[in-house]
Amino acid sequence: MKFKIPLLLMSTLFITNCSSVKNQTRKVSSSDLDMEYVDVCNRQGDCKKFSRLIMGTDHLLQSDWTKNGQPAMPEEEFAKVLDEAVKLGINLFDTSPIYVGSVENRLGKWLDTRKQEIQKDEFYYAKDLNPDRKLYTISKGGFPFDLYYSKKLPAGSHSRELKVKLHELGILNTNASPSLAEGEIELHNIPPGTYASRLFGTVDQIKGRVAEEINHSSNQLNQDITIYLMHRDDGDYLKFEKVERDQTPVQDIMEALSAPEISSKYWMVGWSNWKTERINESLKLSKMHSDLTLPALNSSYFSLFEMSERTIHAGGVQVTHEEMNTPDFQKGIKQMSYSPLGGFSFFDKPEPRWENAKKDAKEKFDRGDAYWQNVYNAIFTETNKTRYDRVVEFTEKFNKEHNSNYSIDQMVNAYALAHKRTDFLTVGPITVEQLRRTVGALKLSSMLSDDNLDYLYSGK
Repeated sequence: MKFKIPLLLMSTLFITNCSSVKNQTRKVSSSDLDMEYVDVCNRQGDCKKFSRLIMGTDHLLQSDWTKNGQPAMPEEEFAKVLDEAVKLGINLFDTSPIYVGSVENRLGKWLDTRKQEIQKDEFYYAKDLNPDRKLYTISKGGFPFDLYYSKKLPAGSHSRELKVKLHELGILNTNASPSLAEGEIELHNIPPGTYASRLFGTVDQIKGRVAEEINHSSNQLNQDITIYLMHRDDGDYLKFEKVERDQTPVQDIMEALSAPEISSKYWMVGWSNWKTERINESLKLSKMHSDLTLPALNSSYFSLFEMSERTIHAGGVQVTHEEMNTPDFQKGIKQMSYSPLGGFSFFDKPEPRWENAKKDAKEKFDRGDAYWQNVYNAIFTETNKTRYDRVVEFTEKFNKEHNSNYSIDQMVNAYALAHKRTDFLTVGPITVEQLRRTVGALKLSSMLSDDNLDYLYSGK
Protein backbone atom coordinates (compact mmCIF):
# COMPACT_ATOMS: atom_id res chain seq x y z
CA MET A 1 0.00 0.00 0.00
CA LYS A 2 1.43 3.38 -1.01
CA PHE A 3 0.81 6.79 0.48
CA LYS A 4 1.28 10.14 -1.27
CA ILE A 5 3.35 12.92 0.28
CA PRO A 6 1.81 16.26 -0.81
CA LEU A 7 5.00 18.28 -0.56
CA LEU A 8 7.70 19.36 -2.99
CA LEU A 9 10.93 18.05 -1.52
CA MET A 10 14.48 18.06 -2.76
CA SER A 11 16.36 15.11 -4.19
CA THR A 12 20.13 15.52 -4.33
CA LEU A 13 22.51 14.27 -6.93
CA PHE A 14 25.21 11.73 -6.17
CA ILE A 15 27.17 14.24 -4.03
CA THR A 16 26.18 14.96 -0.46
CA ASN A 17 28.71 17.31 1.07
CA CYS A 18 26.52 20.25 2.11
CA SER A 19 28.89 22.76 0.54
CA SER A 20 28.62 20.96 -2.79
CA VAL A 21 24.89 20.58 -3.30
CA LYS A 22 23.60 24.16 -3.35
CA ASN A 23 23.28 24.19 -7.13
CA GLN A 24 22.80 20.47 -7.57
CA THR A 25 19.32 19.84 -6.19
CA ARG A 26 16.06 19.59 -8.03
CA LYS A 27 12.40 19.78 -7.13
CA VAL A 28 10.60 16.51 -7.64
CA SER A 29 7.03 15.35 -7.75
CA SER A 30 5.61 14.39 -4.37
CA SER A 31 4.99 10.91 -5.79
CA ASP A 32 8.77 10.42 -5.92
CA LEU A 33 8.70 10.18 -2.14
CA ASP A 34 5.91 7.68 -1.48
CA MET A 35 6.35 5.29 1.42
CA GLU A 36 5.24 1.65 1.31
CA TYR A 37 4.26 -0.62 4.21
CA VAL A 38 4.36 -4.37 4.79
CA ASP A 39 2.15 -6.27 7.24
CA VAL A 40 4.04 -8.55 9.65
CA CYS A 41 1.95 -10.82 11.90
CA ASN A 42 2.89 -13.02 14.86
CA ARG A 43 1.51 -16.42 15.77
CA GLN A 44 -1.41 -14.87 17.65
CA GLY A 45 -2.51 -12.86 14.60
CA ASP A 46 -1.32 -9.54 15.97
CA CYS A 47 -0.12 -7.53 12.94
CA LYS A 48 1.96 -4.37 12.52
CA LYS A 49 2.61 -2.24 9.46
CA PHE A 50 6.35 -1.72 8.95
CA SER A 51 7.81 0.74 6.45
CA ARG A 52 9.70 -0.98 3.61
CA LEU A 53 12.66 1.27 4.30
CA ILE A 54 14.17 0.57 7.72
CA MET A 55 16.29 3.31 9.23
CA GLY A 56 19.68 1.86 10.11
CA THR A 57 21.70 3.56 12.85
CA ASP A 58 25.03 1.73 12.71
CA HIS A 59 27.01 4.68 11.27
CA LEU A 60 24.73 7.54 12.28
CA LEU A 61 26.99 8.67 15.14
CA GLN A 62 30.32 7.56 13.68
CA SER A 63 33.04 10.15 13.30
CA ASP A 64 35.39 10.07 10.27
CA TRP A 65 32.72 8.16 8.33
CA THR A 66 32.32 10.52 5.37
CA LYS A 67 35.74 12.13 5.57
CA ASN A 68 38.75 12.32 7.84
CA GLY A 69 38.20 14.71 10.71
CA GLN A 70 34.41 14.56 10.48
CA PRO A 71 33.06 14.93 14.04
CA ALA A 72 30.37 12.72 15.52
CA MET A 73 26.85 14.02 14.91
CA PRO A 74 25.65 16.43 17.64
CA GLU A 75 22.45 15.66 19.55
CA GLU A 76 20.38 18.29 17.75
CA GLU A 77 21.31 16.97 14.30
CA PHE A 78 20.74 13.38 15.42
CA ALA A 79 17.16 14.22 16.42
CA LYS A 80 16.63 16.20 13.22
CA VAL A 81 17.59 13.25 11.00
CA LEU A 82 15.43 10.80 12.93
CA ASP A 83 12.49 13.21 12.90
CA GLU A 84 12.83 13.54 9.13
CA ALA A 85 12.74 9.77 8.74
CA VAL A 86 9.42 9.64 10.61
CA LYS A 87 7.98 12.60 8.68
CA LEU A 88 8.75 10.68 5.48
CA GLY A 89 6.88 7.65 6.80
CA ILE A 90 9.69 5.43 8.15
CA ASN A 91 8.51 3.79 11.37
CA LEU A 92 11.04 0.97 11.94
CA PHE A 93 14.54 1.63 13.34
CA ASP A 94 17.40 -0.85 13.29
CA THR A 95 19.95 -0.60 16.10
CA SER A 96 22.31 -2.64 18.23
CA PRO A 97 24.20 -2.41 21.54
CA ILE A 98 27.52 -2.66 19.68
CA TYR A 99 26.92 0.16 17.20
CA VAL A 100 29.13 3.26 17.38
CA GLY A 101 28.37 6.11 19.75
CA SER A 102 26.05 4.22 22.13
CA VAL A 103 23.42 4.82 19.49
CA GLU A 104 21.00 2.25 20.90
CA ASN A 105 20.84 4.22 24.14
CA ARG A 106 20.45 7.54 22.32
CA LEU A 107 17.78 6.11 20.05
CA GLY A 108 15.85 4.95 23.11
CA LYS A 109 15.97 8.43 24.61
CA TRP A 110 14.82 10.02 21.36
CA LEU A 111 11.95 7.52 21.04
CA ASP A 112 10.82 8.39 24.54
CA THR A 113 10.48 12.07 23.60
CA ARG A 114 8.41 11.39 20.46
CA LYS A 115 5.50 9.37 21.85
CA GLN A 116 3.08 12.28 21.75
CA GLU A 117 4.40 14.05 18.65
CA ILE A 118 3.97 11.05 16.34
CA GLN A 119 0.27 10.88 17.12
CA LYS A 120 -0.36 14.22 15.37
CA ASP A 121 -1.21 14.33 11.66
CA GLU A 122 0.76 17.55 11.25
CA PHE A 123 3.99 15.82 12.29
CA TYR A 124 4.00 13.99 8.93
CA TYR A 125 4.24 15.16 5.32
CA ALA A 126 0.94 13.32 4.76
CA LYS A 127 -1.62 12.33 7.38
CA ASP A 128 -1.88 8.73 6.15
CA LEU A 129 1.81 8.00 6.72
CA ASN A 130 2.74 5.63 9.56
CA PRO A 131 -0.82 4.25 9.86
CA ASP A 132 -0.13 2.53 13.21
CA ARG A 133 1.08 5.83 14.71
CA LYS A 134 3.81 3.90 16.48
CA LEU A 135 7.57 3.67 16.13
CA TYR A 136 9.14 0.21 16.15
CA THR A 137 12.65 -1.04 16.89
CA ILE A 138 14.90 -3.86 15.78
CA SER A 139 17.74 -4.75 18.10
CA LYS A 140 20.22 -7.60 18.02
CA GLY A 141 21.85 -10.26 20.13
CA GLY A 142 23.72 -13.48 19.59
CA PHE A 143 26.95 -11.61 18.91
CA PRO A 144 30.02 -13.79 19.27
CA PHE A 145 32.42 -12.74 22.01
CA ASP A 146 35.12 -10.50 20.50
CA LEU A 147 38.28 -11.98 22.02
CA TYR A 148 40.53 -9.35 20.45
CA TYR A 149 38.94 -6.66 22.62
CA SER A 150 38.09 -8.68 25.71
CA LYS A 151 41.51 -10.42 26.01
CA LYS A 152 39.78 -13.34 27.73
CA LEU A 153 37.66 -16.38 27.00
CA PRO A 154 34.43 -15.98 29.00
CA ALA A 155 33.36 -18.59 31.52
CA GLY A 156 31.17 -21.39 30.22
CA SER A 157 31.32 -23.78 27.31
CA HIS A 158 33.32 -23.10 24.17
CA SER A 159 34.03 -25.43 21.29
CA ARG A 160 37.00 -27.76 21.52
CA GLU A 161 37.92 -26.83 17.94
CA LEU A 162 38.33 -23.16 18.85
CA LYS A 163 40.38 -23.94 21.94
CA VAL A 164 42.69 -26.23 19.99
CA LYS A 165 43.29 -23.45 17.44
CA LEU A 166 44.03 -20.96 20.22
CA HIS A 167 46.46 -23.45 21.78
CA GLU A 168 48.27 -23.98 18.49
CA LEU A 169 48.86 -20.24 18.10
CA GLY A 170 49.96 -19.80 21.69
CA ILE A 171 47.01 -17.52 22.42
CA LEU A 172 45.53 -19.78 25.07
CA ASN A 173 47.80 -20.46 28.04
CA THR A 174 49.38 -23.86 27.57
CA ASN A 175 48.41 -24.80 31.12
CA ALA A 176 44.72 -24.44 30.23
CA SER A 177 43.08 -27.61 28.98
CA PRO A 178 40.89 -27.36 25.84
CA SER A 179 37.97 -28.90 27.72
CA LEU A 180 34.37 -27.97 26.94
CA ALA A 181 33.59 -26.04 30.12
CA GLU A 182 35.63 -24.06 32.61
CA GLY A 183 36.00 -20.62 34.11
CA GLU A 184 37.19 -17.41 32.52
CA ILE A 185 40.61 -17.75 30.82
CA GLU A 186 43.09 -14.97 30.09
CA LEU A 187 44.33 -14.78 26.49
CA HIS A 188 47.51 -13.33 25.02
CA ASN A 189 48.43 -11.84 21.61
CA ILE A 190 44.96 -12.27 20.13
CA PRO A 191 44.73 -11.30 16.45
CA PRO A 192 41.82 -9.15 15.22
CA GLY A 193 38.81 -11.07 13.99
CA THR A 194 38.93 -13.75 16.70
CA TYR A 195 35.51 -14.61 18.08
CA ALA A 196 33.91 -17.25 20.31
CA SER A 197 30.26 -18.09 19.73
CA ARG A 198 27.63 -16.95 22.20
CA LEU A 199 25.23 -19.57 20.77
CA PHE A 200 27.38 -22.61 21.57
CA GLY A 201 26.60 -24.92 24.48
CA THR A 202 23.51 -26.12 26.28
CA VAL A 203 20.09 -24.51 25.98
CA ASP A 204 20.48 -23.09 29.50
CA GLN A 205 23.87 -21.58 28.71
CA ILE A 206 22.61 -19.98 25.49
CA LYS A 207 19.60 -18.72 27.40
CA GLY A 208 21.77 -17.09 30.04
CA ARG A 209 24.08 -15.42 27.54
CA VAL A 210 21.28 -14.04 25.34
CA ALA A 211 19.25 -12.95 28.39
CA GLU A 212 22.16 -10.77 29.47
CA GLU A 213 22.20 -9.10 26.04
CA ILE A 214 18.47 -8.58 25.67
CA ASN A 215 18.03 -7.21 29.19
CA HIS A 216 20.65 -4.57 28.42
CA SER A 217 19.04 -3.61 25.07
CA SER A 218 15.54 -3.67 26.54
CA ASN A 219 16.58 -1.20 29.24
CA GLN A 220 18.05 1.10 26.60
CA LEU A 221 14.95 0.92 24.41
CA ASN A 222 12.36 1.54 27.12
CA GLN A 223 11.39 -2.15 27.42
CA ASP A 224 10.04 -2.04 23.86
CA ILE A 225 11.95 -4.26 21.41
CA THR A 226 9.74 -5.10 18.43
CA ILE A 227 12.01 -7.52 16.55
CA TYR A 228 15.04 -9.20 18.14
CA LEU A 229 17.56 -10.60 15.67
CA MET A 230 20.20 -13.20 16.34
CA HIS A 231 22.84 -11.23 14.47
CA ARG A 232 25.11 -14.22 13.81
CA ASP A 233 24.46 -17.92 13.74
CA ASP A 234 26.55 -20.20 15.94
CA GLY A 235 30.19 -20.01 14.84
CA ASP A 236 33.77 -19.35 16.00
CA TYR A 237 36.30 -17.31 14.03
CA LEU A 238 40.06 -16.92 14.01
CA LYS A 239 41.52 -13.99 12.06
CA PHE A 240 38.06 -13.55 10.51
CA GLU A 241 38.12 -17.12 9.16
CA LYS A 242 35.51 -19.60 10.36
CA VAL A 243 36.68 -22.44 12.60
CA GLU A 244 35.26 -25.62 11.11
CA ARG A 245 33.03 -27.56 13.50
CA ASP A 246 29.45 -28.76 13.94
CA GLN A 247 26.94 -26.03 14.75
CA THR A 248 24.54 -25.88 17.66
CA PRO A 249 21.20 -27.40 16.58
CA VAL A 250 18.68 -24.78 15.42
CA GLN A 251 16.11 -26.20 17.82
CA ASP A 252 18.37 -25.57 20.83
CA ILE A 253 18.76 -21.92 19.87
CA MET A 254 15.01 -21.55 19.32
CA GLU A 255 14.23 -23.18 22.66
CA ALA A 256 16.53 -20.71 24.40
CA LEU A 257 14.89 -17.74 22.64
CA SER A 258 11.43 -19.07 23.49
CA ALA A 259 12.14 -19.11 27.24
CA PRO A 260 9.87 -16.64 29.08
CA GLU A 261 12.76 -14.59 30.49
CA ILE A 262 13.78 -13.81 26.88
CA SER A 263 10.53 -14.01 24.88
CA SER A 264 8.83 -11.55 27.23
CA LYS A 265 11.28 -8.87 26.06
CA TYR A 266 10.42 -8.90 22.32
CA TRP A 267 7.39 -9.07 20.00
CA MET A 268 8.99 -11.37 17.39
CA VAL A 269 12.45 -12.71 16.60
CA GLY A 270 14.45 -12.95 13.41
CA TRP A 271 17.76 -14.05 11.97
CA SER A 272 20.67 -12.07 10.62
CA ASN A 273 23.52 -13.64 8.63
CA TRP A 274 22.03 -17.14 8.81
CA LYS A 275 22.28 -19.54 5.88
CA THR A 276 19.21 -20.69 3.96
CA GLU A 277 19.17 -24.27 5.23
CA ARG A 278 19.22 -23.11 8.85
CA ILE A 279 16.49 -20.53 8.21
CA ASN A 280 14.29 -23.10 6.48
CA GLU A 281 14.83 -25.50 9.38
CA SER A 282 13.75 -22.80 11.85
CA LEU A 283 10.53 -22.26 9.88
CA LYS A 284 9.83 -25.99 9.83
CA LEU A 285 10.46 -26.28 13.58
CA SER A 286 8.18 -23.34 14.38
CA LYS A 287 5.36 -25.05 12.47
CA MET A 288 5.94 -28.36 14.25
CA HIS A 289 6.25 -26.89 17.75
CA SER A 290 3.80 -24.17 18.74
CA ASP A 291 5.81 -23.41 21.87
CA LEU A 292 8.79 -22.28 19.79
CA THR A 293 9.11 -18.66 18.74
CA LEU A 294 8.05 -17.81 15.17
CA PRO A 295 10.77 -16.02 13.17
CA ALA A 296 9.60 -12.89 11.36
CA LEU A 297 12.62 -11.55 9.46
CA ASN A 298 15.83 -12.65 7.80
CA SER A 299 18.52 -10.02 7.40
CA SER A 300 21.32 -10.86 4.99
CA TYR A 301 23.67 -8.95 2.73
CA PHE A 302 22.20 -8.16 -0.69
CA SER A 303 23.53 -5.62 -3.15
CA LEU A 304 24.42 -5.12 -6.79
CA PHE A 305 27.98 -5.11 -5.43
CA GLU A 306 28.34 -8.66 -4.18
CA MET A 307 30.79 -9.72 -1.50
CA SER A 308 33.79 -11.76 -2.53
CA GLU A 309 34.82 -14.85 -0.57
CA ARG A 310 35.96 -12.38 2.08
CA THR A 311 32.78 -11.07 3.68
CA ILE A 312 32.35 -7.54 5.06
CA HIS A 313 32.47 -8.95 8.60
CA ALA A 314 33.15 -12.33 10.17
CA GLY A 315 30.16 -14.58 9.62
CA GLY A 316 28.54 -12.38 7.00
CA VAL A 317 26.03 -14.18 4.77
CA GLN A 318 24.74 -12.87 1.47
CA VAL A 319 21.86 -13.82 -0.80
CA THR A 320 22.13 -13.65 -4.57
CA HIS A 321 20.41 -11.88 -7.44
CA GLU A 322 18.86 -15.12 -8.64
CA GLU A 323 17.66 -16.16 -5.19
CA MET A 324 16.11 -12.79 -4.42
CA ASN A 325 14.17 -12.82 -7.68
CA THR A 326 12.74 -16.29 -6.97
CA PRO A 327 9.28 -15.98 -5.31
CA ASP A 328 9.64 -19.18 -3.23
CA PHE A 329 13.12 -18.41 -1.88
CA GLN A 330 13.04 -18.79 1.93
CA LYS A 331 9.25 -18.72 1.72
CA GLY A 332 7.55 -17.99 5.02
CA ILE A 333 9.91 -15.31 6.31
CA LYS A 334 10.25 -11.64 5.38
CA GLN A 335 13.49 -10.57 3.72
CA MET A 336 15.25 -7.57 5.27
CA SER A 337 18.29 -6.84 3.12
CA TYR A 338 21.32 -4.78 4.10
CA SER A 339 24.39 -3.56 2.20
CA PRO A 340 27.06 -0.83 2.32
CA LEU A 341 24.80 1.17 -0.01
CA GLY A 342 21.84 1.48 2.31
CA GLY A 343 21.32 5.19 1.69
CA PHE A 344 24.72 6.63 2.49
CA SER A 345 26.89 5.28 -0.28
CA PHE A 346 30.53 4.51 0.30
CA PHE A 347 30.93 6.16 -3.11
CA ASP A 348 29.14 9.27 -1.86
CA LYS A 349 32.15 11.53 -1.69
CA PRO A 350 33.48 14.55 -3.60
CA GLU A 351 33.97 13.54 -7.23
CA PRO A 352 32.33 10.17 -6.59
CA ARG A 353 34.05 7.54 -8.72
CA TRP A 354 35.04 3.96 -8.13
CA GLU A 355 38.72 4.90 -8.07
CA ASN A 356 38.19 7.57 -5.39
CA ALA A 357 36.14 5.24 -3.21
CA LYS A 358 38.67 2.45 -3.59
CA LYS A 359 41.57 4.78 -2.75
CA ASP A 360 39.78 6.05 0.37
CA ALA A 361 39.00 2.48 1.46
CA LYS A 362 42.59 1.38 0.84
CA GLU A 363 43.92 4.17 3.06
CA LYS A 364 41.69 2.99 5.90
CA PHE A 365 42.72 -0.60 5.19
CA ASP A 366 46.41 0.30 5.39
CA ARG A 367 45.82 2.08 8.72
CA GLY A 368 44.47 -1.20 10.11
CA ASP A 369 40.84 -0.10 10.43
CA ALA A 370 38.99 -3.28 11.43
CA TYR A 371 35.87 -2.43 9.40
CA TRP A 372 37.74 -1.71 6.18
CA GLN A 373 40.09 -4.67 6.67
CA ASN A 374 37.08 -6.72 5.58
CA VAL A 375 35.11 -4.34 3.37
CA TYR A 376 38.04 -3.42 1.12
CA ASN A 377 38.68 -7.00 0.04
CA ALA A 378 35.00 -7.94 0.08
CA ILE A 379 33.73 -5.17 -2.19
CA PHE A 380 36.50 -3.74 -4.35
CA THR A 381 36.69 -6.54 -6.91
CA GLU A 382 36.98 -6.33 -10.69
CA THR A 383 33.49 -7.82 -11.05
CA ASN A 384 32.01 -5.06 -8.90
CA LYS A 385 34.03 -2.43 -10.79
CA THR A 386 32.38 -3.67 -13.99
CA ARG A 387 28.95 -3.46 -12.34
CA TYR A 388 29.69 0.05 -11.12
CA ASP A 389 30.60 1.19 -14.66
CA ARG A 390 27.46 -0.50 -15.95
CA VAL A 391 25.11 1.14 -13.44
CA VAL A 392 26.63 4.57 -14.20
CA GLU A 393 25.95 4.07 -17.91
CA PHE A 394 22.49 2.58 -17.29
CA THR A 395 21.44 5.44 -14.99
CA GLU A 396 22.48 8.05 -17.53
CA LYS A 397 20.43 6.38 -20.27
CA PHE A 398 17.49 5.81 -17.93
CA ASN A 399 17.41 9.48 -16.95
CA LYS A 400 17.43 10.58 -20.60
CA GLU A 401 14.60 8.22 -21.49
CA HIS A 402 12.44 9.18 -18.50
CA ASN A 403 13.42 12.85 -18.23
CA SER A 404 14.52 12.11 -14.66
CA ASN A 405 17.55 12.88 -12.54
CA TYR A 406 18.10 9.79 -10.40
CA SER A 407 21.52 9.37 -8.77
CA ILE A 408 23.72 6.29 -8.83
CA ASP A 409 23.04 5.35 -5.23
CA GLN A 410 19.29 5.69 -5.84
CA MET A 411 19.61 3.25 -8.74
CA VAL A 412 21.59 0.76 -6.65
CA ASN A 413 19.06 0.95 -3.82
CA ALA A 414 16.22 0.61 -6.36
CA TYR A 415 17.95 -2.48 -7.75
CA ALA A 416 17.79 -4.14 -4.32
CA LEU A 417 14.19 -3.01 -3.68
CA ALA A 418 12.91 -4.20 -7.08
CA HIS A 419 13.63 -7.89 -6.47
CA LYS A 420 10.59 -10.06 -5.79
CA ARG A 421 11.82 -11.24 -2.38
CA THR A 422 12.88 -7.87 -1.01
CA ASP A 423 10.28 -7.03 1.62
CA PHE A 424 12.48 -4.47 3.39
CA LEU A 425 15.74 -2.64 2.82
CA THR A 426 17.78 -1.37 5.75
CA VAL A 427 19.17 2.04 4.82
CA GLY A 428 21.83 4.21 6.41
CA PRO A 429 21.42 7.87 5.44
CA ILE A 430 23.08 10.32 7.80
CA THR A 431 21.64 13.62 6.52
CA VAL A 432 18.16 14.91 5.72
CA GLU A 433 19.05 15.19 2.02
CA GLN A 434 20.27 11.60 1.88
CA LEU A 435 17.07 10.45 3.58
CA ARG A 436 14.89 12.16 1.00
CA ARG A 437 16.95 10.79 -1.85
CA THR A 438 16.80 7.28 -0.42
CA VAL A 439 13.02 7.39 -0.09
CA GLY A 440 12.94 8.48 -3.74
CA ALA A 441 14.47 5.12 -4.68
CA LEU A 442 11.15 3.42 -3.84
CA LYS A 443 9.38 4.91 -6.85
CA LEU A 444 12.39 4.18 -9.05
CA SER A 445 12.31 0.53 -8.01
CA SER A 446 8.79 0.16 -9.40
CA MET A 447 10.07 1.33 -12.79
CA LEU A 448 12.74 -1.39 -13.12
CA SER A 449 11.92 -4.59 -15.01
CA ASP A 450 13.37 -8.05 -14.49
CA ASP A 451 15.40 -7.49 -17.67
CA ASN A 452 16.80 -4.29 -16.16
CA LEU A 453 17.84 -6.18 -13.03
CA ASP A 454 19.46 -8.96 -15.07
CA TYR A 455 21.36 -6.41 -17.12
CA LEU A 456 22.59 -4.47 -14.12
CA TYR A 457 23.79 -7.69 -12.49
CA SER A 458 25.29 -9.58 -15.43
CA GLY A 459 25.33 -7.28 -18.45
CA LYS A 460 22.97 -9.61 -20.31
